[in-house]
Amino acid sequence: MAVIKIQFISDFVCAWCYIAKRNLDAAITLFQKTYPGGKDDTFEITWAPYYLNYNPHPHSVDKLELANERLADQTPEQRAALDKRMNRAGQASGIPFNWGGQLGPNPATRTAHQLVYLAGEATRGKYDPAKQTDLVEAIFEAYHCRAQDISRPDVLREAAQRAGMETADVDDWLQRDQVGDMIDRDAEANKVAAGTGVPTLVIQDTHRPEGIPDAMDLMELFIQVREAAA
Repeated sequence: MAVIKIQFISDFVCAWCYIAKRNLDAAITLFQKTYPGGKDDTFEITWAPYYLNYNPHPHSVDKLELANERLADQTPEQRAALDKRMNRAGQASGIPFNWGGQLGPNPATRTAHQLVYLAGEATRGKYDPAKQTDLVEAIFEAYHCRAQDISRPDVLREAAQRAGMETADVDDWLQRDQVGDMIDRDAEANKVAAGTGVPTLVIQDTHRPEGIPDAMDLMELFIQVREAAA
């Protein structure tokens, strides 16, 4: 039995981060089903915060309006090609992207990252560790597929409930800001650690795949780690 450690640096508003997360899910499933003894190995994932800060306004803004501001230098043809590429990549990973909805003011994902951290602490006792990953998925889905503003506590509460968290726990986590400063510090440090941006995956403190690794790329890295451990 081996422990494979993965640091996943990402922000919830990053579509490529969601695709990378789905690829990671697929790779872990494939490894555990096909690699000899893989079902007995443990994956320890650290969900590391990062702030992309897409919304410079002091209020929630339509995502399409923010995209138009960020991509103002692109021609209509370039923008159409980007949209097509993103939609195809999403479909390949089973993600039906919805580009509508709003995004809160910077840092719009601060509370979401806090919630994931606190859920991770809870999974060391009350919940199954997989619940934290379920919460990450639910928040990504809320923003990218349900067109919901994930800076809103009610949206995060609903996402946590879909992930199987108890309402009383979620309300407690959302009402306190005890780890906010720590999340801010981690997000700032992860800007340096990520280097070229997010998503950034670091496997077993050594392997750092470039770009958006697909499931087979990650599977090969898992095998390398497993064989090195053996």
